[in-house]
Amino acid sequence: MDDSTLIASSKSGIEDRLSITAEFYTLNNVQANSAKYVLLSSSSPSSKITFELLPSSLVPDTSLSLSSLSLNTSFCFLGVWFSLSASSDFVLKQVRSMVKDMAALLGPKKLLAQHVAYLYNAVLLPRLEFRLQTTLFSESTIQSIVKPMFSVLRKKAGLAATTPLALLFLKLPFSIQNAFYRFLSSHLASWQKIFTHPDFKNFALYAISYLQGYLGAESCPTTINLEPWSQVFSLRTHTLFNSLLFSSRLHITWSLSFRPPRRDLQPALSLRTILPHSVFQTSWKLWKNLNIFVLVQVVSPCGRYLMNWSDLRYLGIVGQKGRIPTWFNFIKINFLSSSSSSLLLPLYFINSSFTLVSPCLLDHTVKDYQFYPQWAINLDSATQTLSVGRVYVTYKKQNSAIMSHWLPVSTSADERLYNPCPGCTLNIPALFKKSAIKLRCNSEKCFFNVILSETVGYPTRNAKVFAAYLPITLSTSWSYATSLTLVHLRNSPLSVSPDLFPSFKDGIDDNVLPPSVQSLYTDGSFHPAKKSSPPSMTSAWIAFDNDGLILKSLSMHLPSCFPSALRSEISAVLLGISALSRDSLISIYTDCSQLISLWTRFVDAPFSPKLLREPNHLLWLSIRHLIMDRNLNVDLIKVPAHGDDIYNIQVDSLAKDAHSSLQPTALPSAFCYALCLLTFNSLPIDVNIHHFLRSIADARALLSFCSLARFTALGPPSLFDWAGIYFCLSQIKGFASHKNGRPEFWIFRIKLLLDMLLTLTTLQQCKPYLYSPDWLCPQCNSAPEDLNHLWTCSYILPDLNPCLTHRAEVIKFRDSCLSSFLSLKPLDITFQSEFFALDCWNYETPSSSCLWLTRRLLPAHLTALLNHHFPLSVIYKTISPLLNDFQVELYSEIWLCRNVLFHAWEESQGISAASKLRGPSTKFSPIVTSSQKNHSSLTSVSQDSWISWISSSIIQGGSWISHLDFLRRLTVQPLRISFW
Repeated sequence: MDDSTLIASSKSGIEDRLSITAEFYTLNNVQANSAKYVLLSSSSPSSKITFELLPSSLVPDTSLSLSSLSLNTSFCFLGVWFSLSASSDFVLKQVRSMVKDMAALLGPKKLLAQHVAYLYNAVLLPRLEFRLQTTLFSESTIQSIVKPMFSVLRKKAGLAATTPLALLFLKLPFSIQNAFYRFLSSHLASWQKIFTHPDFKNFALYAISYLQGYLGAESCPTTINLEPWSQVFSLRTHTLFNSLLFSSRLHITWSLSFRPPRRDLQPALSLRTILPHSVFQTSWKLWKNLNIFVLVQVVSPCGRYLMNWSDLRYLGIVGQKGRIPTWFNFIKINFLSSSSSSLLLPLYFINSSFTLVSPCLLDHTVKDYQFYPQWAINLDSATQTLSVGRVYVTYKKQNSAIMSHWLPVSTSADERLYNPCPGCTLNIPALFKKSAIKLRCNSEKCFFNVILSETVGYPTRNAKVFAAYLPITLSTSWSYATSLTLVHLRNSPLSVSPDLFPSFKDGIDDNVLPPSVQSLYTDGSFHPAKKSSPPSMTSAWIAFDNDGLILKSLSMHLPSCFPSALRSEISAVLLGISALSRDSLISIYTDCSQLISLWTRFVDAPFSPKLLREPNHLLWLSIRHLIMDRNLNVDLIKVPAHGDDIYNIQVDSLAKDAHSSLQPTALPSAFCYALCLLTFNSLPIDVNIHHFLRSIADARALLSFCSLARFTALGPPSLFDWAGIYFCLSQIKGFASHKNGRPEFWIFRIKLLLDMLLTLTTLQQCKPYLYSPDWLCPQCNSAPEDLNHLWTCSYILPDLNPCLTHRAEVIKFRDSCLSSFLSLKPLDITFQSEFFALDCWNYETPSSSCLWLTRRLLPAHLTALLNHHFPLSVIYKTISPLLNDFQVELYSEIWLCRNVLFHAWEESQGISAASKLRGPSTKFSPIVTSSQKNHSSLTSVSQDSWISWISSSIIQGGSWISHLDFLRRLTVQPLRISFW
């Protein structure tokens, strides 16, 4: 029979279920092996528990002892893994074990590197992705998880263990997928579906609200910076938190229409943004418990002073017990103008309209002429002076009251002690003679009349006055009471500025069409990008009534975002629908058959998560939202394109004429009505999130590759055409292993590009105990043998002279390139002269660019000249096979011959294969040489360059690889050259 699971809230409950189970087994002649029982207990973990079953004639043994698992142990229930400790450590152990098992399995097998890469992408990553459905680890953790597979891949490819990881993550030559970006895209897609699907609305609201409550944040987690919580241990594997955090690090932001941002809290200064991270780490849980989020909660009502701790306790903002916490002391030390004052620095002043003002008003239920003492504070409008005392008798009709006068003991702003005034210029002696005051106010001598509308209650608990002339301690300080009074009496009621809550959509006029509209003609126009102009999208619509009269027309230049002809057509329909009134019945005429086909799939059909994988899904979601929200009945009708329909011709003309109009000022997101909107660098992501993150991963991989010290040491990245290098590398199709007897040419090309060929100079640095640093090139014995010397070595035998061979091959490669391009387009003699004059063909010295070209580093000046006459795609497709043939000749004519001679030279020096495997002897002491090149200042690429590449691809269209631009984002810093 199947496994049984017994669940109860107590030990007695488990004993009752075990008794029933034992009787059931006896009646059905079933035997259970109690040694395989697994016990889980949250109250008594890691302990032996004895269960006493209920006495029964069917149960021979009524005692059962089991050892409960520890809290950190994982268990599987109904195919789902759990841990009582609510920790994801068991998930980490499982995925590490899966990777190590596969690496151990594939390591000894006779497989090609491409086979290992395929198994990694198609088998291992899907298994890990399934296991990590509800757990998302950081990038460094995931890289450490899959590290064993990279070791196997390098070994199968014959590459050194120190081969840069950036090479493996390029889509070439292995097409290794970045595990972190794959898992992140899976989680982002899941939450995008949850926040968008109408059936998951309640769960989506609960998930985001729960996270906000756990963080103790004042706003929705999608609208705030989550970095302050990044080191919280309990959040390190929280799927929603990490999805939002990691996506924000990639400049991807989330906008949830059902949880809009709290713009009204922006001037209140969030505590997490103004306090150091170390202070936040120790205080955020306390803030969460106290519901303290912003500085304005601990600032006086006027917004210029920090309230003291006693006032905060009286107001209930903080607890009544305990010492003053570190975060409050930090504010007192660093945010105040001086140590003796509570005045804030001007940087932290807050407008009083955003402060928490709860004035303490007098009790107006007290009848006139009735003796009822109330502590109050009065602002004399004539003299602009404040007075503290007790209001005894009020006269509402005369707007006056009788008040005693009290003076603070000291001039400190935090003073709470008051003495009765012995008599001053305010005193009116006749008031003391009133019977009610004379009998009950023996300790007070100074009384005066106040205007009731200029008097408010003093924020304090009831403080009785005794006959003895002792100071009275009030609940709040002088500074807080006066600040509260001034704000209440001087400020008139403020109306909320409309700027705090701007319209959700800008640039789209809602409900501009009357209900009489019956039909719409829509059309879009698209001009692709050219060298002289960016892409342009426009849309237009014309509205008609029953009689065929034109009610209104509109044409608009659309913001460029994933530009395409289809997007302009969809936008035209969206703009037309957004102008309709509620409950409209409309027929929309369009000449785009693809639009009608997609309308049937995405609008007429029920919502499907597959829509989120399609391009322009935000526009389709916006159309669905408008139709449902306004209860529209829309029917699409196809009209012949370029036919005789006069209205279609007219709307087509409107759309085309809009290209000459002003560029739009509204953001592309202003045209989106989706419940969940993902944006990158303020641009909406209107494509499959899996594909978009894959583009980011590829762009960052190429950026890391370009930033390697071995390339930046040569000069600024603008010297090379990295798009062309990327294309040429993608053409490496060799399927070879260093141990299967096949050619190793494709490995040679990779090592040549990375300067990882085992030249004598490299061996001298790696194994100085075998290769003396004083040795020169074995063939010419005239210079150290580094990578560049391979092509300039003047070997004595002409047939094996690398220098002559390299020159001949460069000439052959140059002539082949010229003839290939001339066959594509006839060009004049000027082009040929300019082509031959390029520095990359200077093989005599040879020049630096000639040596770069030998390594497959395309010089930018070469492709720049060719780009004047040919598109880049044609240039790359033409040069790539010729460059491949050029390196084949170098491999066979120079490198292989050099290896034969080098191995013979090693044998003459007594260097055997066995000695290479042995390490240095104990007597060996390394000799420090200065053979390594030193560069005091090297140009490196800013690691934010990929943002402009991706943004340009969104705005102008096309792949990110066609928008590489290093000139705008360069930094100069010292780097250490590494040959490995």
